[in-house]
Amino acid sequence: MPFSKQSIHRISLGDERKFRCLMEFISDDLFLFAMGFIRKKEIAEEIVSDVFVKTWENRSNLTEIENLKSYLFVSVKNSCISHIRKNRKENLITLDGFDDFMVPAVECPESQYINSEKLSAIYQAIEQLPPKCKLAFSLAKFSGLKYKEIAEIMDVSEKTVNNHLVFALKKLSETLGVRKKRRQKHSPLKQASLFSF
Repeated sequence: MPFSKQSIHRISLGDERKFRCLMEFISDDLFLFAMGFIRKKEIAEEIVSDVFVKTWENRSNLTEIENLKSYLFVSVKNSCISHIRKNRKENLITLDGFDDFMVPAVECPESQYINSEKLSAIYQAIEQLPPKCKLAFSLAKFSGLKYKEIAEIMDVSEKTVNNHLVFALKKLSETLGVRKKRRQKHSPLKQASLFSF
């Protein structure tokens, strides 16, 4: 497991093989997260690569970090916001004011149960969510992060994360016309983990 205390300790001592395992384990999630802010593949890749380089350079401090996964996401978020600030005339970009976060379309296990038209409708519905709500939903459902990790990345309480996710589920259900029915066990949307909390 790339995030075990033992693995992190070995990385902090310079174990390159363990660090490569860590990179392979989380780089796709970090890349998709960066794409949500940047929307340019090369720049998103460069940002993630830079975060890994800085993490390796500062590896001796890794054992002091409580949650390395959250730390890497926060590092990518901060690098994305810094990049946007440098490349926009208006440099007052913060996560609170950043209303451009996009959820990149990804292949998910539910794809086999949901046709492309319905999947497209789901992504359109997600894009209509408020920015912070969309970000929380993306981190929970596509990156598989826990509430505590999302709270650290977004710099909010776990209760706020829960509120965002409950709101997201309610809005998505309304937008997609998903109704709670007692005997709807075989509905693809009910089976999809996108809609389970």
